[in-house]
Amino acid sequence: MAKTSGVQAFLTGRCPQCRSGQIFKGSLFSKHFKDVHTHCTHCNVKYEQEPGFFWGAMYFSYALIVGLLIFLSVIMFTIYDDPSLFLLSSVIIGIAVPLTPVTMRISRLLLIFLAAPYRKFRPELHA
Repeated sequence: MAKTSGVQAFLTGRCPQCRSGQIFKGSLFSKHFKDVHTHCTHCNVKYEQEPGFFWGAMYFSYALIVGLLIFLSVIMFTIYDDPSLFLLSSVIIGIAVPLTPVTMRISRLLLIFLAAPYRKFRPELHA
């Protein structure tokens, strides 16, 4: 079996170390879309390195949402020369609010994958 790439593991929500175990407990459309396993289901690596670890994901989520809002605003001002405040806010809210679970998941994945090189190296997993 071919080894999964890091990008593919990120996009599918797999463990950054073994690239096999699931990170999230539920699907994106379930009630538990943001719940993360405490350890990898395959290699048992601990995801939450310290209490409150995922509070750092707020900054990634904030950056993703602000980037999305700027992108949508530029698109709206390009399509409509001077869009009304109602149109601009309704498009932004109509797109940003439904994408909140996606940005939350992406921000947690970014935090886990960026912290992965600082975890204890376990050579038995890389044989």
